[in-house]
Amino acid sequence: MGNYTTYVGLDVHARSIEASGIDVETGEEFSRSFRGCPTPEDVAEWLGTLPQPVLAGYESGCTGFTLARGLRASGLDCVVIAVSTLPMSTRDRKRKCDRLDARAIRRELANPDSGYSTVWVPDEKTEAERDLVRCYRTAIDTAKHAKQRLVMFLTRHGHVWSERTRTGRPKKAWTRDFEKWLDSIELPQESARRAFAAYRRQVRDACQEVRELKAEVRALAALPEHKPYVDALVCLKGMDVENAVLSLVEIGDFARFPSGRKVSCWLGTVPTDGSSGESEKHGRITKAGNRYLRRALVEGYSSVAVWVSGKKVVPRGAEVSPACQSIAARANQRLHERYDHLAHERHKNPNKAKVAVVNELVRWIWVIGLQVRAELEGAAGA
Repeated sequence: MGNYTTYVGLDVHARSIEASGIDVETGEEFSRSFRGCPTPEDVAEWLGTLPQPVLAGYESGCTGFTLARGLRASGLDCVVIAVSTLPMSTRDRKRKCDRLDARAIRRELANPDSGYSTVWVPDEKTEAERDLVRCYRTAIDTAKHAKQRLVMFLTRHGHVWSERTRTGRPKKAWTRDFEKWLDSIELPQESARRAFAAYRRQVRDACQEVRELKAEVRALAALPEHKPYVDALVCLKGMDVENAVLSLVEIGDFARFPSGRKVSCWLGTVPTDGSSGESEKHGRITKAGNRYLRRALVEGYSSVAVWVSGKKVVPRGAEVSPACQSIAARANQRLHERYDHLAHERHKNPNKAKVAVVNELVRWIWVIGLQVRAELEGAAGA
């Protein structure tokens, strides 16, 4: 706090920005309303007229990091505050407007005892790669929902896929046999036939989009700056190339976390804490962090219950150092034993045990990322 003279809270919207600042030495207050889709240059020009040095801040949200990057490019310090770490009283909820929100942010910035957390601001390249991988994850959901709509449509019309193999096990859907079954369905009403054709077309288009985006993500993984990280991360069980790329672009800079617990808190897999006095109470996970990576890792570990062991062969074509292989081997063994202990010895709910494993998995991802980073820096220095 002592390094700044003026603190400015910004309530940022798509088409307007409300600014509220204070000079902590004189107590003088400043305010400004920007209208008409203001640019970072507009805000930087006004901030440059205030007593220097200035620290500006705004809440994380849909407006992204363009403003923060623009202000930093102009030589001004700007932070993006995690909105979940800003305190809000009952009075604040009853009296809320842009001006008051800007003042609340300013108050937190100027308070040396404030407990707010800042969000890491990625560069444009990292954010673009993050957008591509998130788009791929969204396409997967779109395809899944399209398939569900088609199956539910057929169920309403009395057509249910119930084919079985020679051993009596149910056949999987969305195979060649399933497609042949769809081709054989005949509906009596013309409107139903048109709806059926539209549902099938939606499924085909959505699956084609998934295939194209998956190829784009694979190409991203093959880039020289990403391949060492991806090759090392896929040595972990439950991690494929797509999840490894997602981990890389979502974390961005592995060195920005001081400890593994901070990584778990960022992912939102630590339990809530309601302890008071002698009473200790822990509840569900916070889910306060990155939902894209958290969901992908949990889905990747959906088959942990049927794993025979924690071993995993290094994928073909991957170039992994012995140190990273050793870390991945220890991680796989530890996570496998952890799940067995929770699910079979302590009889925990399998889903809870799986989330507990993911809570440790992300820490191993962080350790491997740091190891790869150190190896690359050492090679560059040599």
